[in-house]
Amino acid sequence: MNVNPAIELLRGIAAIMVMLCHYAVLIQDVERSWLNFLFTGVNFFFVISGFVFAPLLLSPARENTTAFAIRRTFRIYPLYLFAIIFYALLPQKTWDNNIILQHALFLHTTVSKEIAFYYNPAFWSLPVEVEFYLLIGLLVFLKIRNVTLVLLFLSGLSLLTVLWANHFLPEDSYLKLVLSCHLSSILPEFLLGTLAYLVSKNCDQLQGFLYGIAGLLLLFVLGHGFVVHGNAIVGMTFGFFNLLSALGYQWIIIAGVVFLRHAQSTTVWILVAGIMGNLSYGVYLFHNAIPPLMNKFFEFTGITLFIVSILITFVISAIMYQILENPMRKFGRCYAKRFYQSKS
Repeated sequence: MNVNPAIELLRGIAAIMVMLCHYAVLIQDVERSWLNFLFTGVNFFFVISGFVFAPLLLSPARENTTAFAIRRTFRIYPLYLFAIIFYALLPQKTWDNNIILQHALFLHTTVSKEIAFYYNPAFWSLPVEVEFYLLIGLLVFLKIRNVTLVLLFLSGLSLLTVLWANHFLPEDSYLKLVLSCHLSSILPEFLLGTLAYLVSKNCDQLQGFLYGIAGLLLLFVLGHGFVVHGNAIVGMTFGFFNLLSALGYQWIIIAGVVFLRHAQSTTVWILVAGIMGNLSYGVYLFHNAIPPLMNKFFEFTGITLFIVSILITFVISAIMYQILENPMRKFGRCYAKRFYQSKS
């Protein structure tokens, strides 16, 4: 799969957004701010995933099911499993075999909100990503050549699920938690990324610029509504706040891909984008562990703790990329090649 520098850069930005959202409490006294709105970086991730897997999703019959499963497993699972153990060993956490197993099997968001967020609040999105991969794997297995109708049907069901959950289920209900944290509600966000892939292929610079402006405006309106109205904005958008945020990020992705496609590529630019993309997964997984560790061993507070936590997060992410994430990804790619039928 070809690496798109623009997507790698945006992936890194999405990870930093989530990190800054969780670190906001270190430097602010207000309940909500624009830093808190950066939690929508998770939705950004979902749209990016839809973009990355668009070629495969649109032509699943060309892929090998086993090879795809192997690549995905070695891409996300080794570092995720290490992160679970890492969090479970933190001084402020408790080693619990049942909770660890639930996380390791991607079942933590099917139990309760407390379990889902017990070790790391960012872990909640991993089951959704895996479910998206399973959907792709199923389409690959069934050798479906035209998936448009299938995806439209599933998206329609997902949108109806969001409306039903928002209007008829109590905010703290178990069923609403499960529906909102899984592909049943989030699939359209991935498919916005798939659509972004199709749109960006035929966009010129002016169209890309207009998409970027529209995306920024939409995100500004949503962010302002979040800061002013808090969680009430979810009801004001009929439960589609996250989807609307994803739509804004879709337009940003289109603009970024189009603009950088026409921009002159440089070695420095490609290097920076590659580094941000490479560190994004580690930043996303480990950032919530750093401030408590800093508080445990040092007396940092406020802006100092904020800056030091960011730097340490990048360092740990870089180390884990070198010693675990990248070697496992390379092994998965190499091992997956065995399952492709040789062409005569």
